[in-house]
Amino acid sequence: MVVDDELWAALEALGRHRLPTLADVDPYGETLLRGDAVDRMVRELEGSDVARLRSAESQAVSTLLAWGLRCRVDRDLHLAFSGD
Repeated sequence: MVVDDELWAALEALGRHRLPTLADVDPYGETLLRGDAVDRMVRELEGSDVARLRSAESQAVSTLLAWGLRCRVDRDLHLAFSGD
């Protein structure tokens, strides 16, 4: 589980335009990422300047990246985002 406060703070700090896949996640709804969407998210996160983030934000991004890499290996897995 990634706490949404850290995720949204990281998204703002890194730039929503640099992370369009995560920027499209509905904070009030349900979003599933799989396949090509996970591939895009991983590329976007790998190209991000995570050193600019605070510790909690960096941990959230690192966790998402690790999960994304795992989903790339096992295509039966997906990332689920559950909003308020």
